[in-house]
Amino acid sequence: MKKTCSRVLMAIIASTAMTGGMFSHARPTQALEISAAPETTITQKSGSLTLHEYDLDKKPLAGASFSIYKVMSLTPGGTLDNYVSYTIEDDFKDVLKDITPDALGNYSTKELEELGKELSVKAAKIDALQEGTSDASGTITFNDLSLGYYLVVETQAPSGYVSGRPFLIAIPSSDNYQDDGQQGTHWIYDVEATPKNEQVSIDKDIIGTSDGSVKVGDHVQYQVKTKMPDYDDSYFGNKEHPAVFDIIDTMEDGLAIQKDVEHPITVTVGDQVIAEGETTYTLSAENKTGEDPDMIISFKEAFIKENGGKDVTVTYYAQVTEKAVQGQAGNENAASLRYDHKPQEITTSEKDTEKVYSFGIKVEKFTKEEDPRALSDAEFTLLASDGSDILGSAVTDEMGNLQFHNLDAGTYYLKETRSPAGYTLLAEPIKVEIIADVNAEGKATGSFTLKVNDKDVTTTTGEFTTQLDEESGTAIIAVENHKGFTLPSTGGAGISVFLIIGGIGILGISVVMMKKNKKQA
Repeated sequence: MKKTCSRVLMAIIASTAMTGGMFSHARPTQALEISAAPETTITQKSGSLTLHEYDLDKKPLAGASFSIYKVMSLTPGGTLDNYVSYTIEDDFKDVLKDITPDALGNYSTKELEELGKELSVKAAKIDALQEGTSDASGTITFNDLSLGYYLVVETQAPSGYVSGRPFLIAIPSSDNYQDDGQQGTHWIYDVEATPKNEQVSIDKDIIGTSDGSVKVGDHVQYQVKTKMPDYDDSYFGNKEHPAVFDIIDTMEDGLAIQKDVEHPITVTVGDQVIAEGETTYTLSAENKTGEDPDMIISFKEAFIKENGGKDVTVTYYAQVTEKAVQGQAGNENAASLRYDHKPQEITTSEKDTEKVYSFGIKVEKFTKEEDPRALSDAEFTLLASDGSDILGSAVTDEMGNLQFHNLDAGTYYLKETRSPAGYTLLAEPIKVEIIADVNAEGKATGSFTLKVNDKDVTTTTGEFTTQLDEESGTAIIAVENHKGFTLPSTGGAGISVFLIIGGIGILGISVVMMKKNKKQA
């Protein structure tokens, strides 16, 4: 009977390793009796283990590190009465002291997972038999493995993934170890396994009405989508290191996190809106400078366990501040995740970022009369697209320049309200159109095109020249002024001539009138 149970155990352990040792939930396995015909006799003394590392979408994963530990040695007897014998390795005797190979053959998938967890705790304190990391094809091979049972532990998951569960595998395994519906007919010495990793990803977008082109005071709505990690039991129950899953958002200083009635932070798990609380999550939302997070959502361990694998969506708002950066550099908002990539070991995901962009209008006031030169002390008012709402006023400096900063894309009018001394006012406002370039999703990219008085402007260089500066996000409007008509100063020759001519004219009229009166008399 013992030789039969031993052969059954080989199939159970191997099959469980292929199913229960991954992130997907294990399916019940059924062992199949293996024929004792001579061709099924274990004849080799060693084999190999090849791991093909994939994510749940069957994408090969490079950079997954594994360690293997031998927990039991197998010695073939070569006869039906003495088919195999097992020896527990010294390092694992305290874990396996009350477990016989025959008893292990009756373990459920859940019990095998628990045993793998206990063995991995012990394994963390000793040296691995072999170590390796998956290549670009997701493959790693451990060669020259003597016969027995091996514990396989993923020690480092690829970036953005959670480590898979530890699992047991047998070398050799019967040829039905990957298909429990198939009968076993012979032994496989070069065993293959396909552990799978759950990806921990985050997707951040601008939603609502904003196209990512903003002005100071605008509110921008963001949405973060992710998935609650489906941790196994080995991640839970450690009071010193409870399971972790945090959503973190860091905003540059030109953006301020909002948390009020009109601009709430909403957390949805599955299809339910979840309120902050002692059993759900804690929420911190406070404007910080530099790299300090502005928002942190920390889920409670029990909530993580209860909701593993569910979709998580967070919506929230930021307001554009006076510190906003203008131009292609943009104002960044970065979301990331903090999670356990293996039990009691925390890592942080790569950031997913979104940017919003502001533009500006610069006036260069000049004259070409005499030598071309800048004109100071000209005042302009910036009007909205309706031509009446005043957005701001400014006066040119000694370089002839004035600027209106942090505008969103749109149509504006520049109206000169005071000209430099001796120069005439502009007769009409100048129409300026800043048109933001957008990507396939309709979001601003930081570049723009420019129209002035309905004419396209493509020039990018030149003195006193209307042009666009894409890097700084500035529409540069060159405005020329001309001198007006003025009367000569009092006492000048011009006014004397005018008075003499005027006097002669008046005298002539008087003479004519006098003659006319005498004739009538």
